[in-house]
Amino acid sequence: RFSRPSMGVFSRAKAATSTTSTTEESAPPSSSPPVLPPGSLFGRPPPRPPLRNPGWRERVAEHTGMSFAAGLASGAGYALYTERLDFAPAIAAVAGNVTLVGCSFACAKEATRLVRQKDDWVNSFTGGGIVGSACATAWRGRPYSPAGALAFGAVAGGTHFLFDPSNTEWLCKVAGFRSITKPDGEVDWVTPQWFPIRRVSDDELEVNEIEFQMRVAAVLDGRVDATEAERVRAEYRARREREKARRAGKARGEEK
Repeated sequence: RFSRPSMGVFSRAKAATSTTSTTEESAPPSSSPPVLPPGSLFGRPPPRPPLRNPGWRERVAEHTGMSFAAGLASGAGYALYTERLDFAPAIAAVAGNVTLVGCSFACAKEATRLVRQKDDWVNSFTGGGIVGSACATAWRGRPYSPAGALAFGAVAGGTHFLFDPSNTEWLCKVAGFRSITKPDGEVDWVTPQWFPIRRVSDDELEVNEIEFQMRVAAVLDGRVDATEAERVRAEYRARREREKARRAGKARGEEK
């Protein structure tokens, strides 16, 4: 005989609970990082614009034409130096080689400029290195390729760096030139001590003029000998001629 158990205090039925919520609350956090879509960690990079190198055709054509002209002149000089009677083959050989080297350098330089999107001495160094490596390999063999690349690259990159207008001020300061600002705001340069041509500043020019006026006064007062007086008169006449020429040139410029 079976009897139904009594529902006492300790035998009360458990209330129905959701196992899903309990499992989510009691589950420890996952140690693996969540899977992120590509580019969501640092943000999607903006689309890169297409590479542009405007004017590369004109620059390559200009370099090639200059190389051809230099090749013609070099070929003629080579034919005269070797005393060859057949000028045409010698000139053609030298001009063809120089033109090929110049055109290759221009193409390599423009390609580097296209990739870097900058115009500086690095492009010339890269172009010179590529052409120098090829020339050294063709003329002296593969072991001379690094030396040719370094030599041609240094010449091309150094020439570009020296003649770049953006580096003029820095090079002048390294060489010892000093920039001064005049009262009217104009910037002028003062030559260093080692420079063969010395530029006189405005203050020095004023001091020289005062000294010359004092020498003229000494001549008029008879306080100098005949030799010094004649020297002062010659300097005075030369100054008058320069002043007339300066005024005439200024008047012509104003008429134009």
